[in-house]
Amino acid sequence: MAMAVITPKGGSSSPAYVAKPPPPPPGFHKTAAGYDSYNGRATTTAAAAASESDERRALDGIVLALHAAAALLAFVGVALVASCRHGDWMEFARYQEYRYLLGASVVACLYSAVQALRNFRRRTSGGLLDFAGDQLVAYLLITASSAALPITIRMRSAVINIFTDAMVAAISLAFAAFAALALSATISGFRISSISY
Repeated sequence: MAMAVITPKGGSSSPAYVAKPPPPPPGFHKTAAGYDSYNGRATTTAAAAASESDERRALDGIVLALHAAAALLAFVGVALVASCRHGDWMEFARYQEYRYLLGASVVACLYSAVQALRNFRRRTSGGLLDFAGDQLVAYLLITASSAALPITIRMRSAVINIFTDAMVAAISLAFAAFAALALSATISGFRISSISY
């Protein structure tokens, strides 16, 4: 306990020692009545909640952007594949791999557009269903790209024309859409794993 020295006025030479109150602990606010309002824990909790809310909004924005990008990439890929109707061997419908690529791109375009619209309206992304949906559609895209790539490489080794160029671009776009959905699934998985039960 701290002591304060008080010198008496009456000419006495011996000083008097009076006990001094200890300082308040951190987090107390001084009021007219003294140190009686403690808010350190409340301030810490509010700051943590605000930080968590900012992080959640940032992740929601990233997921929204990834779904919008995947929808746009898949849409352009659908347009490229569907436009490859040049007759003879340059018809996409003659090849199972290209039909699969078209179907996967259509599914990815619709799914990603719906997810982006839903996330934009709710200003938040979902949990387990988004995680599973992103993984499923990303799997469709990567398998479709992998199936269409070998036949396109064989065609381009013989001839390079508008048909093979369009297919290479469609495969590249499908792979880019896969990357966007895979990253979105990673973020959704991180958010699910960080939920405290």
